[in-house]
Amino acid sequence: MPTKKKSSSKTAMVQPANPVDAFREGADKKASASSARVKLLKNGLIFDKESYEYKEDFVPADPKKPMEVHTTSEMIESLKANKDIELEARVIGMTGDGRRAMVKMDRTAFLEAAKKRDSKRLREAIDGFAMDDNPFGAGGPLIGHDFTPLLGGPFNKQLYYRDYLRMIASCFFAFHHDPVARDLVSIIVDFTMGRGFKLNTPNKVAQAVWDSFCEVNRFYEQMEYCAVETSIYGETMWWWLPDNNIRPSFNPVAGEKIPKSLIPRIRLIDPSNIAEIITIPEDIWTPLYYVWLAPTQTQMYTRDNQPSSKFIYTQIPAEQIMHERINSVSNEKRGRSDYFPALGYMKRLRDGVNYALVAQQKTSAWCIDTTIDGNDDDLQAYTDDQRSQGQIPAAGSEFVHTKAIERKYLSNSATAAGADSPVFAWSLNMICMSTGIPMSYLGTHLAGSNNRASALVSTEPVAKRFERRRLVYERIIRRVFNQLMRRFGLNAECEIIFPELITQDRSAKLNDVLKAQNASWISHRRAAEIAAKELDVKDYNYTTEQAEVLKDDKALGVTPAMMNPLTSPGASSEDGSVKSSGLPSSDRKKIKNNLGNL
Repeated sequence: MPTKKKSSSKTAMVQPANPVDAFREGADKKASASSARVKLLKNGLIFDKESYEYKEDFVPADPKKPMEVHTTSEMIESLKANKDIELEARVIGMTGDGRRAMVKMDRTAFLEAAKKRDSKRLREAIDGFAMDDNPFGAGGPLIGHDFTPLLGGPFNKQLYYRDYLRMIASCFFAFHHDPVARDLVSIIVDFTMGRGFKLNTPNKVAQAVWDSFCEVNRFYEQMEYCAVETSIYGETMWWWLPDNNIRPSFNPVAGEKIPKSLIPRIRLIDPSNIAEIITIPEDIWTPLYYVWLAPTQTQMYTRDNQPSSKFIYTQIPAEQIMHERINSVSNEKRGRSDYFPALGYMKRLRDGVNYALVAQQKTSAWCIDTTIDGNDDDLQAYTDDQRSQGQIPAAGSEFVHTKAIERKYLSNSATAAGADSPVFAWSLNMICMSTGIPMSYLGTHLAGSNNRASALVSTEPVAKRFERRRLVYERIIRRVFNQLMRRFGLNAECEIIFPELITQDRSAKLNDVLKAQNASWISHRRAAEIAAKELDVKDYNYTTEQAEVLKDDKALGVTPAMMNPLTSPGASSEDGSVKSSGLPSSDRKKIKNNLGNL
């Protein structure tokens, strides 16, 4: 993890009027003019669209710009071009007895290892990406220029690494700037995640461990981010921090101690930080380790001897990473976004709306054509008079002129106003088809054309897609639970409950639950927990609730026998004799049979 050379700084008691200028001035005094850090801070604090690293052609990074590198080879070239950049790397190596160990390397050792062609050589798949003609860029492929893989093997079917980075950048941009992409992700997350989930296990110790784990890791909050990022990026990666560390740390500064805890920590990591997933060549389902190669955020202010930024290079053992991907095939290592096929149509839809708005602006524009029967002095006098009044006369203004002046209002006749373009409907249809979400779910003017019958029919297939996405969430949660149990040496099973996907009549749903419980299909405890979830009772605990119910019944004088008069003996009279319920035995038998058939 290369780090920028640090410059000492002290915290001022009074903030300057312009902290950016003051920071630059202080950095200039404390570092040499040739320092890469100073150059970066001078030029990087202000956004320069010309030097921004994301370009449509995605050319290799400039070695003189260390913060733009994405691959190991680019990082090596950048280290060679910038002598003042430090490097602290950790790679996985083998000891003499065949055990795996982390090997720390400085700048010199790393560059020397990269030169050798033995087993220590750093490997990375590099391709020129010449075949892939940007199939999903800002405007999508040109008509007739579709990409077809010509070579066999999984490498030519999955996204090349630079195309993967371009996909991440395009999908991230669309989520934050494209209304349709934002709405699609929100719909998927709202339906699949809803009010969240609940995990129950009959093992009380396991339940306590799980609840503590969720609290210290803010796991429910991370799962919300996981649902969003799964849809945007097409994959998520969870990192089980090693050595029971409470927070990630690649290169602690001198004297810094990473706190540890009994409960393990887990973190969502940005999948674009992982430059490569090293697997067995014949089996990509058996990962060996993950290569983390990315810069951290640049901070304007730091404390103590913390650097303003870091460049991280590390290899993480596969058992520490929990990787889930969607929208891919079995021989692909990485996933794809939910709206990956629709990025080009999203661009066309935005452009179509913008062009239509510009056309409406031109249609609404008007001007005045004035004819003056006079000489140049008359023209100049009239022009000066109009300039003094402004471009748009105030309401109720009165114009006084002779017959020699004629004023006519002209409107834009080149553009027809109010014409509905089919481009919007075409583009939106293509976008919705990529995710399987009906157009009736989006809040557009096209949603009003659907009636209730068509809305119900369109709900069926998308509900299945939502259920399949829930299986991804459940698989993640179950993997986390099982690994947590293994760490504590516990043997426990769990049940994961999500709220209903498509809201139905809640009374009918609760009635179905009651029938299932009466028919002994489910336990009373399970029925009660399902009902509590439907009633949105967030702090429901079956054991505590039953104790409260018994306490209330005792206060009211209600006994268990009174709750089921059909199967309990009749009430006793004062003399001890049993009173009949008044129903013949044949009628009671019919009632019992009917209850059993419910």
